[in-house]
Amino acid sequence: MKITASVFVLLFVFSGFAQSQSPTSEGKPILGVADLVLRSDEVAKLSDEAWAGSGEAALKLSVYYANVKVDFDGSSYWTLIAGENGNAVAQYNAWAELSDSRSSADDKRRAVFWLRKSAVQGDSDAIRELRELERSQGE
Repeated sequence: MKITASVFVLLFVFSGFAQSQSPTSEGKPILGVADLVLRSDEVAKLSDEAWAGSGEAALKLSVYYANVKVDFDGSSYWTLIAGENGNAVAQYNAWAELSDSRSSADDKRRAVFWLRKSAVQGDSDAIRELRELERSQGE
């Protein structure tokens, strides 16, 4: 029961974070709580869209795999696809994942690549983190 409650809290917190961090379409968040649970046909459709170049579809799959399937390898996979497809939020998330203290030096270098890509697209969190990184390296 404690694990179920923890997962629910994590899901609730992450869904709010995802909404605040996600890009918008016509002023509406692309990701929301309803987007976390997907039917198998929706997963297949999003997968096809992601492979065709949709960063939004790949990001939705990343969130789904992280929070519903609790498959972090699957989530990382789709995060990178979303980043490659130009999604600034996914690029920022790739930076966050690869810059983990347990990451290799190569992963950390690649993390900065993703942070820069996200910042160039105007992601405010990425811009802030990049400035902080550049400041700390300049010291």
